[in-house]
Order: sequence, then C-alpha cells, then structure tokens
Amino acid sequence: LENEQHIPFSPEQLVWMEPPLYLVHKRSGQYAQEALHRSRGTLPDELAQHLQLAADVRRLLRPVHRLDRGTSGLMLLSSSAAQLQHLQRHWHSHVSKEYLAVVEPAPAWETQHITLPISRLRDRHGRYPIHDDGRPCETDATVLERRKDRALLRLIPHTGRTHQLRVHLSALGCPILGDHRYGGRPHHRLMLHAHMLAVQAPAMDREHGWQVDPEEDWKW
Repeated sequence: LENEQHIPFSPEQLVWMEPPLYLVHKRSGQYAQEALHRSRGTLPDELAQHLQLAADVRRLLRPVHRLDRGTSGLMLLSSSAAQLQHLQRHWHSHVSKEYLAVVEPAPAWETQHITLPISRLRDRHGRYPIHDDGRPCETDATVLERRKDRALLRLIPHTGRTHQLRVHLSALGCPILGDHRYGGRPHHRLMLHAHMLAVQAPAMDREHGWQVDPEEDWKW
C-alpha cells in the first residue's frame, strides 16, 4: 500500500482564480479528487474550506482534469457543472500541457514521438499495459538535461489517457524515477510535474497560460 500520509493544502498553492474556476499548484502526494475511501483531505475539499465556499458551491467543486496522486503541478478546478462540461468538451482541442519528468536510466535518444496504444483495462497490478487493440496515444518527449544515468525530460501529451506518460516512458525502458508501479527506481517522490497549462478560446472566454516550477522536493 502507498503511504497515506496527509499533505495539507496551503494558501500559496492557489495560483489563480476567476470563480467558478480555480487553478492550484498540486503537491506530490496530495489527492486530486474524492475517491471511494477518501473525501476529506482532498484538494477540492481543502480548497473549498480555505475559500469558505457555500455548501452548494462546495459540493460542485471538481477537477477539470486529473493528476495522479504522486504528480505535482497545475490543476484546474471548477465549481460550475456547466463550465466543467464546457471545458472538458474542448479540453483536447484547445488546451496544451507540458510536463517535466526525471527518468532512470536515461534514454539513448534526444527526442521521441511516442504513439504506443494503451489498453483500456488495468492488469492485476493496477497498471495499464501497451496493447495493439488499445486506445491511440501520442506523446512528444525531449531530453533537457542529463546527469549520470538520469535525464530530465519535457513531455507533451497530445492525448489524455490515464497514466499515459508513465506507461509510455516505462515501455521505452526509461521509467519515471519514483514510479514503483511502472518499474521506476525508488525515490522520495514520483518525479513527474505538470509544468505548463495553456487554454485557448472557446474553452475559456480568452486565452490563458500558466507555468509553475516544481516544489523544493524536486531533487535528482
């Protein structure tokens, strides 16, 4: 089992807001959303408490997109069901994202366009395997820096499959550091960070772009 230590929300994590939209800098280890075993201690719950949102608004506060528990970085939330549906409808056509990841071992290549299809179903270990009949997936990866047998990558996902970046890098033999589920070497955190988010009209009323550097626990 993963360590269930609670990492509380802090006010400086709120990057931007124009209600009903809120952008937070999620920390590695924080829960992005409610799950069957957890409703308190999630980012929607703690953000609503911090902003003292009314009960009816609090119930509607949801992430527009998902970040795995171990992933840090930019995450957009909405407290309007209509706004949430509108954003999700335009998400893959009018939103761009960039991630940073540290992998070990470092890849032999400098850039890679990855198109490996990913199964819709998890295996018994909770992993999504590469499968010929899986959903089409597309990721661009670029090496930014090398340190011994590790490398810092910039990742641009062009599709939004669950665990896509983790699966793709593991399949290429360079899993993300700290990603025990997909064969990564042990580390104090998953070294995956949602670094940049840009949203264009009509997904939002005007163009927005944000960028956040990783927290101080980003050590490799």
